[in-house]
Amino acid sequence: MEPDECGDDDADMNDDILAGADDSFYSLPTSCAYLPGRRARFEYRLVGTLSAAQYEQLLERGWRRFGRLLFRPACRTCHECLGLRVCLQKFTPSRSQRRCLRRNADIRIRIQPPSVSPRHVQLYNGYHQDMHARRGWPLQQITESEYVRTFVEGGFEFAREFLYFRQDRLVGIGLVDMTDRVQSSVYFVCDPSWRSRSPGTFSVLSEIETGRAAGRDSLYLGYYIRECGSMNYKNRFRPYELLHAFVPDGQVPQWNLPDDPESSVG
Repeated sequence: MEPDECGDDDADMNDDILAGADDSFYSLPTSCAYLPGRRARFEYRLVGTLSAAQYEQLLERGWRRFGRLLFRPACRTCHECLGLRVCLQKFTPSRSQRRCLRRNADIRIRIQPPSVSPRHVQLYNGYHQDMHARRGWPLQQITESEYVRTFVEGGFEFAREFLYFRQDRLVGIGLVDMTDRVQSSVYFVCDPSWRSRSPGTFSVLSEIETGRAAGRDSLYLGYYIRECGSMNYKNRFRPYELLHAFVPDGQVPQWNLPDDPESSVG
């Protein structure tokens, strides 16, 4: 998920709870997309089947998902990527977030299993063209088959998309995983014409409200990087917890409150 501008107890573990990983591998080190001068390396898992219970355990250990591919940072010398999850039942919107909700009161949301259409592809490509022009992002363009492989493939029971409509026109797409206990923001794109009303913030607030209403504990927002403007917006959604270490399957992960007292749960 890109910007525009909780704590649940670890479930009982058993030897099979993370058995959804069919294959795993590491990438070669490459230039980091977020911090200049750094080298990045990722651990990947390719899954065939994945239950909601297995997926919750993986999310707690810092894993993210695109299609059938799971990934998390595995950098040898840099540890700036911190997992971040919003504590849904204690969340209170800030004054600016309430203004964002009011500015987007005309937006209609539909939640359904992930799909693809020419408009999906058009929105993805238009969003990335805009970010390339405004922020110098590497230009990413996608075909319909690539979109299916990245965002639709797998047929996982927990996969959903939030479709955002202004009048009858689709103006935004949020890919969100939703289990009984938690949610995970996967990706968000929008029509550049919507940009002036902070659609990225609005999408996170919409996901938070959906999770709160369903009684879920946490919303995983991916990785927080303090020194990266494209990733440090996530600490605006409070209270939240941070995961500082990506532990193996058999080890209990430790999610902690941030040092910033304004972000604490208590």
